[in-house]
Amino acid sequence: MSWIWIAFIILIILVIAGSGRKGNRNRQTKPYRIDHPHYITDDESECSVCGARFSKKLASCPRCGTQFDSAETDEEEWYEEFDEECAWDEEEGW
Repeated sequence: MSWIWIAFIILIILVIAGSGRKGNRNRQTKPYRIDHPHYITDDESECSVCGARFSKKLASCPRCGTQFDSAETDEEEWYEEFDEECAWDEEEGW
């Protein structure tokens, strides 16, 4: 019965130790622009600070004025639109 208590205490220690960590350590701390290429619609960019979306690859955010130090590309929406287009083609027998 004592081994159950030892396992429970170790589990609690691990949970407490893990809760002090911040989110994704790979995430950049400086402001950056997130470029969202699209398959069907026009490409967009997003501010990492306020989340505003805009159509041009600007050096600063048009909403909050943050100057971007770098840019990342998030291709998730491109793949979603591509898969959707393929599904439409499949339904039409292409």
